[in-house]
Amino acid sequence: MSMYYADPDGNQMEFQVDSYPTNEEANAYMHGPNYAANSLGVEYDPDELLTRLRAGAPESGMLLRSADEPISPFRGSLVQ
Repeated sequence: MSMYYADPDGNQMEFQVDSYPTNEEANAYMHGPNYAANSLGVEYDPDELLTRLRAGAPESGMLLRSADEPISPFRGSLVQ
């Protein structure tokens, strides 16, 4: 999974993590409809993720995404 973040100073970062425990599961996702709908990554709120982690939410529930999440507008959107 790729996730993109732009901080208040305009720095853009890309994070990539393995979301699936096996290569077979990752390959199945990448050949499915959710990946086809959004292969670029998603926008996320790091403060919201931290709040969920501190409240005891498992990391595994934050790695998988659904097709309804928007493509990140940050990727390549800021001019240096």
